[in-house]
Amino acid sequence: MKRTAPILILLACLLWPVAAQACSACGAGREDRNQKAFLSTTLLLSFLPLGMIGGGLWWLNGRVRERFPDEFVDRDA
Repeated sequence: MKRTAPILILLACLLWPVAAQACSACGAGREDRNQKAFLSTTLLLSFLPLGMIGGGLWWLNGRVRERFPDEFVDRDA
């Protein structure tokens, strides 16, 4: 029994890449439509947080300038 465990682990490690070949995220799929959908979704989800942070900072900047209009005026002029 002790000798079969390492053999089973080795066999599982050797057969694991066979299951990974069916992965749709690897880009090796044959359907061009799936690759385009995956790429466009990846780009959307990558830039969405950046856009939300930038939009929030832009909105906050406008609110601060609206609430404190004389805060950024050069007083020496």
